[in-house]
Amino acid sequence: MDSLWLVLLCRSCERAFGRQSSSKDTTCPHCNHTDAKVLSRHHSAGEASKAVSVANTPPEIREQLSTWMNQQSNSTHSPEKSPIDGDHILSKSEDKEGYVTLESLRKVLVSSNIHIDAESFAEHACSEGQLMRAGVNRWKRP
Repeated sequence: MDSLWLVLLCRSCERAFGRQSSSKDTTCPHCNHTDAKVLSRHHSAGEASKAVSVANTPPEIREQLSTWMNQQSNSTHSPEKSPIDGDHILSKSEDKEGYVTLESLRKVLVSSNIHIDAESFAEHACSEGQLMRAGVNRWKRP
């Protein structure tokens, strides 16, 4: 079972801080007092961190900050990317003679839904010894 995260409010300095619910320590990291009340409970450290930020913001701008944080998390939230198999990309880009062209590389990257500039990919592959330049926008695998 995953641990809950608590957002606590120090009764002495009135600043919010977070702790795992399993933690027995309720010492405020700001003033070192142990008298705190629970403001909210969260299922992840990230959610608790956002709640602490909002709680420690002046009331006049809390709503603005909360809205901004939600917009930021929505715009930056994307599924975790898996590593790119460069060798596979290069082998799919090769023609019958073993050459890779900028256009063939671009097509394979697009069809694989990989958003990388084909020329940059080729330059990186050259620097790693995976491709050798064989002409303008043309490479050969060693």
